[in-house]
Amino acid sequence: MVDVLIPLSVSGVWYPYLAEDLAQSGSIGITVLLEPFSYAKVGNGEGILINGEKVRLDNVEYLSRKLGKVKVEIETGVPLGYGYGLSASISLAYALGASEIKGIDPYLAVLEAHKSEIIAKNGLGDIVSQYFGKNIVYREKPGFPPYGVVRSFPIDSDNIYSLPIESLPTTTILKPLDVSFELIQDFLQNPTLERFFSVSKRFTELLGFESKYPNSFRKKGLILKFGEPESESWIRHRIAKRGAYVE
Repeated sequence: MVDVLIPLSVSGVWYPYLAEDLAQSGSIGITVLLEPFSYAKVGNGEGILINGEKVRLDNVEYLSRKLGKVKVEIETGVPLGYGYGLSASISLAYALGASEIKGIDPYLAVLEAHKSEIIAKNGLGDIVSQYFGKNIVYREKPGFPPYGVVRSFPIDSDNIYSLPIESLPTTTILKPLDVSFELIQDFLQNPTLERFFSVSKRFTELLGFESKYPNSFRKKGLILKFGEPESESWIRHRIAKRGAYVE
């Protein structure tokens, strides 16, 4: 068995970019990587289990054809389909596990994971952020490296909370907005956690997603908040200081 750990991925601002070459497709944007890491065990066999429950995902169908069949059992503290980048986490676990088991170059395996997310229209920048980035990630150029260019900002905090609200398809948030570039530049001029939350709130509200909580924004089906919430129903996070890795 191969053990793989993958951080959660919550994007605050993004601009989707789809090219004929899947390796050049992805998104420009800024993302925060979060603990607790999802923990996956990958072995021979087939099938995907999330917290013991079997699921079927289109991106995994693609990976099984490209990398061969493996079985992935993943334990996570967040739900699938809410905006935590969990689909990409599963793709990454599959790719890194298959790489170890079948002797595939990890770069090529993770590239297939990136392609699988593009084809399934899941998180266009999650794989790149979760594998090549850490802390807060700026995807300067879209696509998988070397086409894609990633920068990480060493911002740290253990005072971030999320509240899952509803499961939504990622296609509901893939609308390109030109204001994305302005908001990204605003963050780059003062790359702090407070500025990340500020520009993310402005961006997601333009997409029609609003949060009533202070110092927060809504990304797809979750609320991400900086600072302690008033209730205990929130999930506490620390910013992840590294990307996905094989233990």
